[in-house]
Amino acid sequence: MDLLKDLNTEQKKAVEQIDGPSMIVAGAGSGKTRVLTYKIAFLIESGISPFEILALTFTNKAANEMKQRIYNLVGTNAGSLWMGTFHSIFARILRIEAQYIGFDRNFSIYDDQDSKKLIEDIMKMLRIGSESIKPDTIFSIIKSLKNKMILPDAFFSTAGNPIEKAAANVYEEYQKTLFRSNAMDFDDLLIYPIILLQKNPELLAKYQNRFKFILVDEFQDTNIAQYRIVKMLSEGYGNITIVGDDAQSIYRWRGAEIENILRFESDFPECKVFKLEENYRSTKKILSLADEIIKNNKRQIKKTLFTNNAEGDEVVLAETLSDRDEGQMIVKWILQESHHLKLNFKDFVILYRTNAQSRTIEDALRKNSIPYIIVGGVKFYQRKEIKDVLAYLRILVNVKDDEAMSRVLLLREGIGDQTLDKLKKYGRENNMCLGESLLELYTKNKEDYKPTKINNELSRLAVMVERYRDLMNELSPSELARTIVDDIGIIRELRNEGTEESMDRMYNIQELLSGISEYTDENENPTLEGFLQEVSLVTDIDKYDDKKNAVTLMTIHSAKGLEYPVVFITGLEEGIFPLMNSTMSLEELEEERRLFYVAATRAMRKLYMTYALQRYRFGSMSYQMKSRFLNELDLTKIKYNKHVHGRQPKSKTVSVEGSSIKYEYYDEDNGSDEKVIFRDNGIKKGAVVYHNNFGRGRVIETSGKGDTRKAQIQFDKVGVKNIILKYANLRVE
Repeated sequence: MDLLKDLNTEQKKAVEQIDGPSMIVAGAGSGKTRVLTYKIAFLIESGISPFEILALTFTNKAANEMKQRIYNLVGTNAGSLWMGTFHSIFARILRIEAQYIGFDRNFSIYDDQDSKKLIEDIMKMLRIGSESIKPDTIFSIIKSLKNKMILPDAFFSTAGNPIEKAAANVYEEYQKTLFRSNAMDFDDLLIYPIILLQKNPELLAKYQNRFKFILVDEFQDTNIAQYRIVKMLSEGYGNITIVGDDAQSIYRWRGAEIENILRFESDFPECKVFKLEENYRSTKKILSLADEIIKNNKRQIKKTLFTNNAEGDEVVLAETLSDRDEGQMIVKWILQESHHLKLNFKDFVILYRTNAQSRTIEDALRKNSIPYIIVGGVKFYQRKEIKDVLAYLRILVNVKDDEAMSRVLLLREGIGDQTLDKLKKYGRENNMCLGESLLELYTKNKEDYKPTKINNELSRLAVMVERYRDLMNELSPSELARTIVDDIGIIRELRNEGTEESMDRMYNIQELLSGISEYTDENENPTLEGFLQEVSLVTDIDKYDDKKNAVTLMTIHSAKGLEYPVVFITGLEEGIFPLMNSTMSLEELEEERRLFYVAATRAMRKLYMTYALQRYRFGSMSYQMKSRFLNELDLTKIKYNKHVHGRQPKSKTVSVEGSSIKYEYYDEDNGSDEKVIFRDNGIKKGAVVYHNNFGRGRVIETSGKGDTRKAQIQFDKVGVKNIILKYANLRVE
């Protein structure tokens, strides 16, 4: 097979470069995944063992898709390729080498919920009041420190203000507790490999020799720890290929360092640079807009994207009167485009900066019976009933997992915080974790406890844990999980409860059991430990079902790497996009602009952008200004619709006390220009009016003139509001 025949000239050069460091700067829609896939296939076809190739991605979805493509190109020869996310690959290495840093190979991986609960417990133990410092604040500080590779000892020496000092104390105890529990959090999966390889030069040499060729996808999203470990491993043979686009670096908030890609050439002076600038995704007009967006950023690797695709339709920008109108307008566009372009609902995506923006859009979709799915809602594995079942499975794999054991204990009848505290106290006095204390007291020394109701329940739990730990080598993961679920009776309880909510929870548990069965069937050597690791590393986008015929709603961050025929970018307003705070730096503003660029470059055929003049924020109506990013664009090059009303009446005139208020709205059917004429002198004191969001009200008084004219209105349901009449869209009753 000629692997290179499907590549353009620059792609071919990048694929053929084997020896030494290389950087592939891949513009949006330029075939990045294709080049990375073909390069790995080319290495294998050139006689390099897949066993010696390490390929790192940022999502399991991307890794699985690339693996399948590589299999299609070179066959089963690719089977021993090490390819996966940073976290999954280095968790795999830690499972092999954990004993060198004091862990057992069956360590637990804590998700964010587990970590936050542990931090809450530590704050209580250290008597740090959650009224003055929130556990979420401490959690964010710890995550930020880990992303920067700052460990507790180093933070202690720099902590200055009371919050930092409290965080330093919690951080130290947090790491100690994780270690005692034979557990790591998500960030530890990157920190401990560095510690492992730094402390053990022979292991570093082993993996440097093992991975003679290293390829990293989405390099612009790497943090300090990821950059450091990749650099360490590549120093063996020097064959490192990075693929990325600085213009799509949008994860600074979770530790990503754009500097990693900007300084790569200086860190690797012999680096060969390849720029993929031909865009295969978007129309010329969409690409032109994207170029206008990103050119305002100062810090970037210069490149000029071009496309041989069609000119395409104009990009549309709409100013809507309210967030409700924004949702209704999007529905109208979806219905129009699905008819005109013969598209399915799954061909549309609605993007927003924050999850809170989805409510009015969901309302509009529901009212028009348009199916939709949300990426990034309550994650399946974060649902309470799923966490409960998983906690039982976790303590079988790792009895030292205090967080899982605490959860299980509190699920048992009659056991509360008081009993839990007694077990913890016994553990501290005897240098044991919670699970070890339970087994010690209620299996080995069971003659020492009185047969009370609580002790009997603790004994039943201890016996069950011991029995199933013994069965782990005899039963498959799916058999073990089903047996435990039957034993604890959770499905029976939910079925007997009989409510709609309990039935949903029951179906979720059955879906979990199906997932464990699927894992068991698809893996050659399935283990419960392996399934739990897989679950702990699942992201929102990994569970995204792109086969379902429904409109997709998601944040822009979730959309990176995806593409859709029709894209809606919503909420382009100051304070929302860019999402500003009072201390916003130039670096943060440039990242917000990169986010806008990423959103625009998801579009293949049509791009719509919207902003509202008023929207509900923080429980009350807020008057909005359009985003500064829109002011950076040449709006004469796009179709700009102002004052769009969601229901789109062609005209309406009402009379109030001898005066008239005339509304004229854009009429797409006959192509007339849109306009809104408010003769607002008709809104007078005493008039009864109706507002889309606030409902019925009576005007108390009016003030001002022209565009700034206001009315103070007593609404029946929400009380007194001060309304700018130009934007209020009031109906007079």
